[in-house]
Amino acid sequence: MAKWRPIQYSFTGGYCFLSMGFLENFEFFVIEFVTEKELLIKVEQKYLDMVPSNLRYNFCPTAGSSLGYTHTPEALAAIRGRTRKTHSEETKAAIGAAISKAVYVYDRDNVLVDSFHSHTAAAAFLGVSQQAVSKLVDTGRRNRRGYLYTSTPLT
Repeated sequence: MAKWRPIQYSFTGGYCFLSMGFLENFEFFVIEFVTEKELLIKVEQKYLDMVPSNLRYNFCPTAGSSLGYTHTPEALAAIRGRTRKTHSEETKAAIGAAISKAVYVYDRDNVLVDSFHSHTAAAAFLGVSQQAVSKLVDTGRRNRRGYLYTSTPLT
C-alpha cells in the first residue's frame, strides 16, 4: 500500500509550483513503506504526531480523515484577505459570446423555424434541458416531432 502515491500525483501538474522555484525548498522522503492496509493509518498518525505545532499550516492532526478539522484564525484571515477579480458587464458579455453556440431549428421540410444564440436559450424557450439540446445538435438526429437542431444554418 503506497501512501505516497496521492502526493506524487498532486505534484505532477504543479508547473507553477516548480516554475516559481519552490522545488529547491521541498524534499520528499519515504520514511517507512507500509504494506499492510490496516497499519497504514496508525503509521501515518505516528508521523503526524511528530510534526511540531509551530510547523503546522492548514494541518489536520488526524490521519486518514479531515472530519472535524477547523481552520486556524490565521488561515481564515488569509482566506478572507484574498481579493476576487470581478468582470465588467462588457467582459461578461464578450465571454458569453465567445463560448455560446448558436442553435438553428428546422422542421421536417428543412425550413428554418427559429434560431437561438445559445443552447441554454434554446432549451429555455423549448422547455427542455440544455443537455437535451446539446445532444440533438451533436448527433444531428431529429427529435420525436421531427425537428432538426443544428449549430450552423442549412444551405
